[in-house]
Amino acid sequence: MTSILILLFLALIAWFWMNSIRAKEIAMQASAAACQQIQAQFLDQTASLKKIQLMRGNAGRLGFERTYSFDFSRDRENRTKGLVTIKGHTVSQVLLDEESGITILDPD
Repeated sequence: MTSILILLFLALIAWFWMNSIRAKEIAMQASAAACQQIQAQFLDQTASLKKIQLMRGNAGRLGFERTYSFDFSRDRENRTKGLVTIKGHTVSQVLLDEESGITILDPD
């Protein structure tokens, strides 16, 4: 019985790890697309996880909402922060903090 629980626990960890990798790939693609849309440079070519929480989706199923941060530059001198929020495996918002205020880009 104990070995079955251990195997289930290890399977759950493996699933969560693979799910997290897929979500990070989506966040990086959304970050790069947002930078391209505003003609900015996507710095470091990566996004880092800032927050993860449980949420209920539209169908009422439990899932994860992850927020990733990334850096970009419009003038190639100053670094500016951006955020991407992923619900499940869908981009829900992209926030770009610029001098004129926060820009919200449509993920489509």
